Amino acid sequence: MMPVDGVIVLDKPSGITSFKAVERVRRVFRGRKCGHAGTLDPIATGVLPVCVGRATKIAGYLAALEKEYDVFFRFGIETDTGDSTGKQIGATPGKVAEEDAVRASVASLVGEWEQVPPAYSAIKVAGTRAYELARKGKHVELAARKVKVYEGEVLSWSKEGFRVFLRCSKGFYVRALCRDLGSVLGVSMTVSGLRRLRNGPFRIEDAIALADIVAAGKRGEANGYLVPIENALAGFPRREIPTEAAAAVRQGRSPAPWLEGRGEGKEEGVVLLCSGKEGPIALVERVTSGTWRILRGI
Repeated sequence: MMPVDGVIVLDKPSGITSFKAVERVRRVFRGRKCGHAGTLDPIATGVLPVCVGRATKIAGYLAALEKEYDVFFRFGIETDTGDSTGKQIGATPGKVAEEDAVRASVASLVGEWEQVPPAYSAIKVAGTRAYELARKGKHVELAARKVKVYEGEVLSWSKEGFRVFLRCSKGFYVRALCRDLGSVLGVSMTVSGLRRLRNGPFRIEDAIALADIVAAGKRGEANGYLVPIENALAGFPRREIPTEAAAAVRQGRSPAPWLEGRGEGKEEGVVLLCSGKEGPIALVERVTSGTWRILRGI
């Protein structure tokens, strides 16, 4: 029996949490360990990588990759959650931000800056999720975090709102952007549509609908939709190591003797180690010349 390990590139439907989407995928794979790589809000649709089996070990690395979104900001109301599912807390009836001002504001987003996450987020405050405190009516104060916007483009504008394409770093909150843009433009706004187009190497064109993966599971064909771990990590530099090195790394020993000695120890950042038919072995990082650190065994 072939191992059930890999990534399902799910097109999450609107109206369910990422957790519930993962639960549905877990049932498809008969209880195999599963976890997602990057939360999507219930209102959001689009790319949600669901890691299955051994691939759960790389979920954190996939979640840290850059992402792309197609988002619609609607003029007129502001909600406590920042999207259309929340309770209205402000309104500017009939007020519209002019197209030139919108385009200028979106263009100014490109670069690295600090963003205060929304109160309705999964960030923990003294051990409790921020959204749990917010739901109880408690004041939530979160520290600003560095985020980066690589690209921002206004796709369309109307008196109802505007649509934007964003390419951004991990930890970026579109709902927080809605709050901040509304403040700059002087108009109440809310996110009424949000679709993730890409998460790292995974694109919406390659995603499968939740209903379709469930149907594939019933036909016994779900395994065919798994992206191999090696392919999921294709964006990382890859180095082949011999079988004895793989065994040593699995035991926690440094791969330096097999990398530095072969003239392959000059990479910066995270490197994927593979070994023949065994495939991916570990993600490692070069600390200094001759010194490597094992980040995650696979």
